[in-house]
Amino acid sequence: MKNVLNILKPLFALVLTTSLAFNAFAEGKTETTADKNLEQNAIHQTILDFLDDKIYGKVPVKGYHKKVHQNGQSCALCHGSNEPVTPADTSNCASCHGSPEDVAKLTEEMHPNPHNSPHWETELPCDSCHIEHGKSKSVCSDCHQFGFQTP
Repeated sequence: MKNVLNILKPLFALVLTTSLAFNAFAEGKTETTADKNLEQNAIHQTILDFLDDKIYGKVPVKGYHKKVHQNGQSCALCHGSNEPVTPADTSNCASCHGSPEDVAKLTEEMHPNPHNSPHWETELPCDSCHIEHGKSKSVCSDCHQFGFQTP
């Protein structure tokens, strides 16, 4: 997959850049540096969106994590490898979100606190509820009806 992406990214960039440059030339536009930077950013985002929809879209990613995944090099943040073949290690969640105790403090106003349960305290693995590549669910809902919305 990584080799395919390494080939596709420059190809899409070349096609889009050539097309936009031709259109600007054909219309007789004179672009400023700022215009070129905005255009390059738009091209880059178009490529990322295409890759996300056509390639990464086969493995859904939560909206709030898309920036982490967009460059195609960040699977290692969760999986420990840029070409993940094993489940994510939820201890890696702490590198961005803080320790389980930190997360429990963020939700301490919720009653009951889903990150500091009477059963597991702060020791429940993150992916017990938070499913990055699928629909998340509250494990508490297996027995209780708290009505948590799990991102």
